[in-house]
Amino acid sequence: MNNQNMKDYILFRDESLTKKIIYDEEKVLAFVLNLKAGQSIPIHKHGTSALIYYVLKGAGELLVNDSVIKLEEGSVGLVAGEDDFSIPKINEDMSMYVTISPRPEDDRYAQGIE
Repeated sequence: MNNQNMKDYILFRDESLTKKIIYDEEKVLAFVLNLKAGQSIPIHKHGTSALIYYVLKGAGELLVNDSVIKLEEGSVGLVAGEDDFSIPKINEDMSMYVTISPRPEDDRYAQGIE
């Protein structure tokens, strides 16, 4: 077992979001996304991989296909790989724990951003 502390993955930057990889395994990719108010993530898909998110802190909006989902601390959800997915609005600095399973074949998804 590899025990981690979430505090080690919460890092905000004024110039861009951060993505801190926790696990990068054959069957699962886990990371923390950190977005400051005003930052966003453009529309994209995750292919055949499902995404599960859990908001650790902060608030904003998630867009799945044409549905706007309000995010706040404690929000949790599942997004299918074929769905259009974006985070168009962050109202309050937000950290989100994310798992994608199975791990996407495209290695860009497993690249950290710091």
